Amino acid sequence: MYKNKRLTIGYTTNKKTESMLDNPEFDEWESPESLEGIIKAFEKTGNKVILIDANPNKSDIYKQLKKYKIEIDIVFNRVEEVRNIPTLRQAFVPMFCEYLNIPYCGSGPQAIINAMNKATTKEIVTNYNILTPNFQIIKTPNDTLNGKLQFPLIVKPIGEGSSIGLTQESKVDNHKELVTQVKKITERYQQPALIEEFVDGDEYTIGIIGDYILPILKIPFDYLPDNPIVRDPQVKNIETPFMNVMPYDEEGYLDLARQTAISFEAISCNDYCRVDWREKNRIPYFLEINTIPGLNPDEADLTIMAKHAGLTHEEMMNMILWEAIKRNRNDKRYTNVFTDDKVEGIVEMVNLAYKKLRVDTLVACNKEYKIIKQLNDE
Repeated sequence: MYKNKRLTIGYTTNKKTESMLDNPEFDEWESPESLEGIIKAFEKTGNKVILIDANPNKSDIYKQLKKYKIEIDIVFNRVEEVRNIPTLRQAFVPMFCEYLNIPYCGSGPQAIINAMNKATTKEIVTNYNILTPNFQIIKTPNDTLNGKLQFPLIVKPIGEGSSIGLTQESKVDNHKELVTQVKKITERYQQPALIEEFVDGDEYTIGIIGDYILPILKIPFDYLPDNPIVRDPQVKNIETPFMNVMPYDEEGYLDLARQTAISFEAISCNDYCRVDWREKNRIPYFLEINTIPGLNPDEADLTIMAKHAGLTHEEMMNMILWEAIKRNRNDKRYTNVFTDDKVEGIVEMVNLAYKKLRVDTLVACNKEYKIIKQLNDE
């Protein structure tokens, strides 16, 4: 379709094998459907995609990036696992790209490290006047619980995503249950447990692409089968038909959007992310931020948000890519990489996508977001 020069995109990811498909421990890794959808989206705008599998059983990811350095124009990073270091594992590819001078899409290593450590994330956003449940880090089942924390509590790993390590038993009502859950987390995941006060209300998940806050999704626990109390992997597998889009004119919508934007800026994210909140007495409490959210073409939260905004999965993917291109164009190292002829197809699709965006779900929030960015920049 596009006969001029094109971009060569190094798509770094963890590719699921057949044996991993039904194993929740690999929920963060890229499924065959996601792989196909992402590659198709970038090829649609005339680009060449080189799949670089970061499966630890494969060749070293650094060596692969070094090998393709001359050929690759930009890395689209989706790597969840490189080394078994919970709060660092997602940051290796951005660090290697920085070292090798390869432009990449998504957040930088420091933002990813901060986001992967849920306690660090909470400490940072608290400094921006964002409310988050009271919490404590516990390294062993014998650690003393902070007397200020009140049951019920939630126990989860400090450095996992995709709700890994979270079950309906993660909510504990007494010290005996607490010790049991802490033991499970510390032994199974070899990392500290994050203990936080349970917020008993609806959950919201909010996506950002560039300056756009996508439609807010609400997970109404009261309507989910079997009366779950937390959003564990099993709930995520069945929740999609029950999700609601929060009405734009509902009280609290702009406040949630504004606080999401502040959180994005506070963690220093790039290009896109997803932020999760839980509400109590109409007050939102920050849960966590995901710098590498799922991008499945049918089931991912971000994809569902984009569809409610009037976007296809292909348009959403190219919008994310375009945000990274714009950002890297400002870096003098890459001035000659993203020439107009090489990004022609991406620009064409993104411009059409902008015209389709639903004003009531995006543009008004965008105005709020830009105001916040200006305040933070000052």
